[in-house]
Amino acid sequence: MARKLAIFDKRDQMALLGACEGDNEFVPIWLMMRCGMHPSDVSAAGKKITWNGRFIEWKRAKNAEPRREMIPKDIVARLEHWLKRGRKLSREGYFHLVRRVGERVGHSEYSPLTLRHTFCLNELRQFNDMAKPPPDIFSLVAIKMGCSEKIVKQHYIDLKDWERMGEES
Repeated sequence: MARKLAIFDKRDQMALLGACEGDNEFVPIWLMMRCGMHPSDVSAAGKKITWNGRFIEWKRAKNAEPRREMIPKDIVARLEHWLKRGRKLSREGYFHLVRRVGERVGHSEYSPLTLRHTFCLNELRQFNDMAKPPPDIFSLVAIKMGCSEKIVKQHYIDLKDWERMGEES
């Protein structure tokens, strides 16, 4: 099985979002890349996501861990429109959506897993860039990911090595 690397360059992350045509592409990709949502959660947005005008909340597909993310003001209107009227796809439909939008920026290998890895990478970078990172970085990222600390360490422990792999791709 091929390893799904994160989108390392923030310019490439922004290019992917910029290549989206309308809210039916932008919002699901944004939710997966900026909130770490699993495509199954995005598929069931009408049933699984609670929106209070500031935060979205859901239970993660794989383990029902509760998750919550604050939504930036510039995304709120798009999210609300998509939640009310947007087309929800199957998990496989989101795989094809991410691939199709990825093709527009020259990356047909992108998948929902790529976006989840990107979310994790961004969270790890945020702590790594602090002058004095907290001692429990992996635990904090695991909470944000909705998985165990063991999984975060297993997949992402050597951030510098992982980023070097991204430079080679």
